[in-house]
Amino acid sequence: MLVKLRDSFPGKVWDGDLIVPEGTPYPFIQMGNTQDLSEFGVKGGFFGKASLDIHVWHNDPRKRGDFSNLMFSIRRLAAQLSATPGYGWCLSGSDEQVIPDNTTKEPLMHGVLSFEFKYWRKKS
Repeated sequence: MLVKLRDSFPGKVWDGDLIVPEGTPYPFIQMGNTQDLSEFGVKGGFFGKASLDIHVWHNDPRKRGDFSNLMFSIRRLAAQLSATPGYGWCLSGSDEQVIPDNTTKEPLMHGVLSFEFKYWRKKS
């Protein structure tokens, strides 16, 4: 998912840093929590479920439509994810929240996208 986001939104995706550098232009996307929910083997196959949270930040409440379109674009990318080297993927659920954020001098819109994927190991 990270590769798809970086390809679609160059310079707007942050991963691995808990604090996005000051002065980063809005809107931007930040990779959040990931969790491998379960994994199991069946007749030599390997299957599992994983969750991923993606945070989206915007600093202009008057551009709610642009913000919503960005969130929708990320959801569409998640739905299109079907394969990575070694694994097949299927989006099995998603959730979207928009949370007002007053932790800075300017009001922010904070979107949280939560995804659940099913995955399986491809035969090599």
